[in-house]
Amino acid sequence: MGKSMSFVDTLEQHTLSLAFSCRQKLFSAAPGLDVIVTTDPVHVGYLTGYRSILQDAGPYAQAAIATRDRVALITGASDAAAALEELEDPSCIWRYGIFYVGATARMAGYADMPAPGDNFFDTIVSALRSFEIRGGRVGLDTRDEKLARSIWQQFPHVAFQNGAPSFKRARATKLPGELALLRHASHITDKALEFIVPMIRAGVTELDISSEINGAIVQGGGIPRFVVVTSGERSSRVDAYARAKRLENGDLVRMDIGCTVQGYCSDMARTLTVGDPSDQQAERYAALLAGEQAQIAALRPGALASDIYKIAIDTVRHGALPDYQRSHCGHGIGLHSHEFPPIAPNSNVLLEPGMVFCVETPYYELGWGGMMVEDTAIITDDGHELLTHSTRELCQDRVK
Repeated sequence: MGKSMSFVDTLEQHTLSLAFSCRQKLFSAAPGLDVIVTTDPVHVGYLTGYRSILQDAGPYAQAAIATRDRVALITGASDAAAALEELEDPSCIWRYGIFYVGATARMAGYADMPAPGDNFFDTIVSALRSFEIRGGRVGLDTRDEKLARSIWQQFPHVAFQNGAPSFKRARATKLPGELALLRHASHITDKALEFIVPMIRAGVTELDISSEINGAIVQGGGIPRFVVVTSGERSSRVDAYARAKRLENGDLVRMDIGCTVQGYCSDMARTLTVGDPSDQQAERYAALLAGEQAQIAALRPGALASDIYKIAIDTVRHGALPDYQRSHCGHGIGLHSHEFPPIAPNSNVLLEPGMVFCVETPYYELGWGGMMVEDTAIITDDGHELLTHSTRELCQDRVK
C-alpha cells in the first residue's frame, strides 16, 4: 500500500486551481479592468500561487500580470527554477538578470521561458507588451511611484488606474480553498499551543517554550512567522522576542503565535500562570476572557464590526478592568495576519459569510504584566465557525 497523502500535500496539488479562482474573483470584483499588474509580494502569490522564499530575506523585486485566464510572473533568474516547480508552465515565467540552471532533455527549463531581461523594469514592460493592452484598462497595484510613472510612459494609450482597491474588495471574503488553508494554519497553531501547556512550570525558559512551538508548527506543515512567548513582567512587552528568562511561580506567561500555510496566516493567543493565579490575575483575566467570548458569540452575517468592538470593550469594563482601553479588538486575517476589516470603533463594515476574523482582548501594564486571549473564526451563512479550541484556562494545573 502506498504512503497516504498528507493534508498539506493535498493542498499543494490545488495551488494552481486556487490561484485561477482568485483571479476570477478579483476580476469579478473589478469589472472595469482588463488586466491587473502588481508588485505587492502577497498579491503576486494571490494571482500566481507562487510565493518566493526570497521574500523572507528582505525586499525582493517581483511582479505579476494577470487577466482572468492568463498570468505572468516576473522574478529574478535565480528564482525561476523554484517558480517553475509551482507554476509548471515555463512560458509564464519572465526572469531578469543572469543565473545558470541547466536541465536534462526531458525537463522543461530556462530555455523554454521567455528570454531574460536585463533588469526588473525592462522585464515588466516586455511581459506587459505580450498582453497586447493597447486601449485596455489596466489596474496598477504598486507603492513604487517611480516605477508606476515609468510604466505609464511606456504605454501612453493605456488607461491606468489604481488596482489596490480591487484586491481589497476581492480579499475581504475568502474562497473555499482559502478557507481550507486558513483552517489548517489555525489548527496547527492551536495544536502547538495545546502541546506546550505541560511545559508551563518554574525553571523552564521562554526560549524552551518558543522552540517547542516552532517545532510543532513546522511538523504540522506551517512556517512560523511570529512566536511571542513572554513571562512575568515581560508579558507586558508587546510582540517581544522570547528570552532565556526562566519562569517563576506566580508568573504570567503570554503567548501570541502565528504561522503561514501556503501564504495564509494564523494568529491566536493564550495566557497561563505558573502555579495558581493571584486574585488580581484571575479577576482581570476573567474580564478579558468574558469580553473575547462575548465577541465570538456576536459573530454573524449582518453584524457591524464596530458593534462587535463595543461589545468587547463594554464587557471587559463590567469586570475587573473598568478603565479598559483598546484601539481595536480584532481584525480580518488571510494573506496578512492583519487584514480589512478591523474590529474597531469606526469600522462601519457589515460582516459577510466568508470573512475570517481574529477577535482579541489584550491588556498590557508595564511593571505588572500582560495577558490576552485571541481566537479565529469564519463568518458562515448563519453564524460562525470557530477554528481555535485549545484551553483558555489561566492555570495549567486545571487543564485536563
